[in-house]
Amino acid sequence: MTIDGSMKVGEVRVAKAEDFEQFKRLAESTEKWSLLYDKHGIKVFSKFTEGTSVKMMKVVTQFSDVPSMVLYDVLHDPEYRRHWDENMIESYELCKLDGNNDIGYYSVKCPAPMKNRDFVTQRSWCCKPEEFLIINHTVHHKAAQLKKGFVRGDSILTGYYVKARTNGCSLTYVAQVDPKGILPKWVVNRVSSKIAPKVIHKLHKATMGYKEWKENHSPEYKPWLKPEQSTLPVIKKEDLEYTELVFESEQEQDTMQEQEDIGNDTETYSSEDNLDDIL
Repeated sequence: MTIDGSMKVGEVRVAKAEDFEQFKRLAESTEKWSLLYDKHGIKVFSKFTEGTSVKMMKVVTQFSDVPSMVLYDVLHDPEYRRHWDENMIESYELCKLDGNNDIGYYSVKCPAPMKNRDFVTQRSWCCKPEEFLIINHTVHHKAAQLKKGFVRGDSILTGYYVKARTNGCSLTYVAQVDPKGILPKWVVNRVSSKIAPKVIHKLHKATMGYKEWKENHSPEYKPWLKPEQSTLPVIKKEDLEYTELVFESEQEQDTMQEQEDIGNDTETYSSEDNLDDIL
């Protein structure tokens, strides 16, 4: 699956300038986006794209008190994320393609009775004096096998586009994530739109505490700015070998188990009024 010319799920290669330009155009576009939320300086939009019933979400806001490079560091720093992201279970990098592209693993808590989700993604970034972009999409790696108790989700396309401003920075966050499992897609779409503003508030709060935290945690270590500091192994072709039939079979078993855990009570998901209690 590919979105607006971006890299497709499972595709591993060094991101090109055109990939970042495609994402930038997507972030700045207004065509076919529907406004869902507009409060406290945060706007949330959504739209459907070809090939999936999972909506793409876009959040637009400004951080008037946060320099763009502080936000850049917060989005990259894996150690700091463990400090502020209480929903994260585990996160680590597996390998790198070059100084601006790596592959990593991330797992996240989900509310009961859902199973927790995990993701394997290629992350690519481009940093210029007045703006930066970070994008990711799902790939597959031998070192990140399916785990019992987790459902492997897909990041169809996720990314950040940030521009420096006289006062702080502007942020556009785009995400199209399929959590897989048995959740009806209308539930996924509804919950995604409700979660988006909370993600931005949490991110803003994290940026406010980063400077003080970093001063006491390897202040000079920033491999996302200094590629020579990276100790990640270079990607090996054999680590990307992937048998789709086997993967889907294992995923199906875990999804079936999740269905047993949740049950088949369709009334549970029959009303949007129940969503706040479920998720």
